[in-house]
Amino acid sequence: MKENLKLAWRNLLRNKRRTMITSASIFFAVFFALILRSFQIGTNNAIIYGVIESFSGFIQIQGVDYFDVPVLDNSIPFNSEIENKILSNHNVNLVVPRIQTYGLASSGEKTKNAIIIGINPEKEIQVNNYNNQLVKIRISSEKLVEAENKKIFPKEIIEKLRAIENNSYSNSENIINDISLSENEQNRYLSEIEFFFSYSGKTFSQNDNSVIIADNLSKFLGIDVGDSLIILSQGYQGVSAVGIFPVKGIIKPIIPELDNSLVYMTLKNAQQLFSLYEVSDKNQDTIFLVSYLSLGVNNKKDDILISTVNEINSDLDSNIYNAVYWKDFNNELLQLTKGDNIAGIILLILLYLVIGFGIFGTVLMMTSERKREFGVMIAVGMQKTRLKIIIIIEMIIIALMGIFGGIFVSIPVILIGSNFPIRLGGDFAIMMEDYNLEPVLPMAWFDTYYINQAIVILIIVIISTLYPIYKIGKLKVINALKT
Repeated sequence: MKENLKLAWRNLLRNKRRTMITSASIFFAVFFALILRSFQIGTNNAIIYGVIESFSGFIQIQGVDYFDVPVLDNSIPFNSEIENKILSNHNVNLVVPRIQTYGLASSGEKTKNAIIIGINPEKEIQVNNYNNQLVKIRISSEKLVEAENKKIFPKEIIEKLRAIENNSYSNSENIINDISLSENEQNRYLSEIEFFFSYSGKTFSQNDNSVIIADNLSKFLGIDVGDSLIILSQGYQGVSAVGIFPVKGIIKPIIPELDNSLVYMTLKNAQQLFSLYEVSDKNQDTIFLVSYLSLGVNNKKDDILISTVNEINSDLDSNIYNAVYWKDFNNELLQLTKGDNIAGIILLILLYLVIGFGIFGTVLMMTSERKREFGVMIAVGMQKTRLKIIIIIEMIIIALMGIFGGIFVSIPVILIGSNFPIRLGGDFAIMMEDYNLEPVLPMAWFDTYYINQAIVILIIVIISTLYPIYKIGKLKVINALKT
C-alpha cells in the first residue's frame, strides 16, 4: 500500500497542471456548496427564529391539560415567585404572561368573532414590538375629499392616493411602495401626506381600561379610536364575560388572519373580564391565572432548548405546569421549516448535479490524456488491479486537497457573513421589517452541514472515479500505445 501511495503521489506531481485543474474543480464545488448552504440555513433560521420570538416563543409554560384543550379552564397560576423561579434558569431571560381566548366583538348592530389576547404591554413590547404595528396613517375617504376640495395636493398625487383609499399604514415606507412615489414626490409631499392623513391611535399602559383592535376588524365594525367596543365571551369555569372598553388604538397585524379578528387588552383587564383568579383555601390569598407563559431564551439551539424544558419541568410543580418546546406546540411552523429545508435541499441537489458534471468532465479529460500512460504502465508489467488502486488513491488525494482547500477558504467568508450579514434594502427590507424581522441575509455558523457538504462532494468524486477504473479494465494495450 505504501508503494502504491508513493506512485500515486509521484503521478500527481509529474503533471502538476492537470492535478491543479482537477483539484480546482473540487475546490470550487465545495466552496460554493458550503456558501449556498450557509446562506440557506442562516436565512431560514433568522426568519423562523424571528417569527417564533415575536409570537409563540421558543418555550411555553402551560397547564398540564392546556396542550390538548387550550381553554381558559386550563389556565395556570402566575405570580412573582413563579416568575423568579423560571428566571433562575440560566437560559431564560424573559417571562411573558398571556391570556388568550375567543369571543364576540360588537359595536352597534355589527358583531364579529374575535381572538382576544390579554398582554403585559411593557413585556410584550420586548418580544414583538406590537406598538410599531399601530396605525399611524389612514387614507380615509373623507380626508381624500377634503384634500381634493382644498387642493392640498396636486391632481396626480390625489389620483395616486385614491388607489390606496381606506388603506391603513404603520409607516410611510409602505405608502411609497404602494403608490410608487418618485424621489422628487417623496421630498415634496410625503411629510404632508403623513401629517394630513395622520391617525391618533396610541398604545396602552398596564393600568389602562382600553383595548387595541385590528384594522380590518375596526373597519368591519365601523368603530374608530375613542369609540367603545363590546366584548361577549365565556370566562373561567363558565362565568359570563361581558365588557365595554374604549378603543385606544388600531393595529395592523403582520398576519392577515389576525387583521380580521385581533383584540388586545391589558392582562389586568383580561383577568377581571374572564374572572381568572382563584382564592387559596389556606390563607385566602387571591391567585391570578394566565393562559400560558412565553419564555425568552439566550441560546436557541435545539439541544439547549430541550435541556431547558427538562430543567424547568423539574423545578416546577408537574401537577400544574408543563414546559413545552416550540416544535411540540407549533406544528404549522414546524411543517413550514421542513418545507423550506426541502426546498433548500432541492436547490442544493441542482448545484450538486452541475458540480458532478463538472468534476466528471475533468476526470474524463484526465482519463483521455492518460490513456497512453496507462497502456505503457500495463505493458511494462503493472497489473490492471494495482493500476486501478493507484488511480483511486490519486483521486482521493486530489479530492481531499480540493475539499480541505474549499473548507479553508470558506471559513473566513462564513465568519464575516455570520457576524456582518448582508443588509437588504428596498421593498424586501420593508416587508421583513413589517414582520418584525431584521432585513439581513445572515450566514449560518459552522454546524453539521459543513461535514455533510464535504462528504457529498467526496462521494461525487468517488463515483466519477468509476469511469477511469472502467476504462482501465477495458483497456487494450496495443490500441492505447497507438494513441
